[in-house]
Amino acid sequence: MGLIIAGIFFGAATLGGWLWSLVVLASIYLGNRELKNLLGSIQVLPSQIIIYLSAILMVITASLDKPQFLSPILTLSIIASFFRLLFRNPRAHIGDIGGTLLVVFYMVYLPVHFILLRHLGNSPGMSYWDQPGLHYLVMTLAVISASDVAAYYVGRSIGKHLLYPEISPKKTREGAIGGLFAGIGLGVGCGLLWHIPLIHVVILSVLLVIVGQLGDLTESMMKRDVGMKDSGALLASHGGFLDRADSYIFSGVVCYYYIYWFILRQGLAPDAIHWLKQLQASI
Repeated sequence: MGLIIAGIFFGAATLGGWLWSLVVLASIYLGNRELKNLLGSIQVLPSQIIIYLSAILMVITASLDKPQFLSPILTLSIIASFFRLLFRNPRAHIGDIGGTLLVVFYMVYLPVHFILLRHLGNSPGMSYWDQPGLHYLVMTLAVISASDVAAYYVGRSIGKHLLYPEISPKKTREGAIGGLFAGIGLGVGCGLLWHIPLIHVVILSVLLVIVGQLGDLTESMMKRDVGMKDSGALLASHGGFLDRADSYIFSGVVCYYYIYWFILRQGLAPDAIHWLKQLQASI
């Protein structure tokens, strides 16, 4: 089952377009369903209407490569969450508002950056394999996958020191280090294949591995908080969808903004350089 899901993801990522957007939307649906069960176990009931409306609007916006509209949609989603829960029957409480905002941020806003990442740097008429967005996306997925696999096997074979026993009783420091080196190694391989500057590949790979492992621990923290071992049973003995996707959720947004700011030098990077030059001139 896991191999089938991986094949669907990589195939849709290669083709891009609305197919990839539908896969991301399906992932949001699966993740939200499991988060709903996690939160429901502690009597927190997020507004599903707000979550799905936000998801549809953000996926369409990202698919049209209009990232400037995500912030207004997110703002309206936050306001609508309060208004919707104000008039809901049965009566809502603060936890329901917090749960709605958690899902909108964690399971909608962050994942749609994988769609934006697929568009990044592309030009009309490019073949699939020449599109920089595909290179960035595949590198992100590959780095996280390699890190996860290496962390598991290294930790199981030689792991002795627990990484964070209060949250995850099985993850080890040795596994985390093995995952770091595996992620960097595969990231460098992708960089050499697609001519991405080596310094950026190394920095980005390190960032992706770190946020991937933190994402894994974050989901473990939420499960432990509600007293559940797995987020679901979609993958049978391997747990739920979130148990496999938790390492990826933060990686798309980190990769998108790193590339946008520091490789393509858009947004923050040129602004920071301009400010520094102004500061230097005024000294």
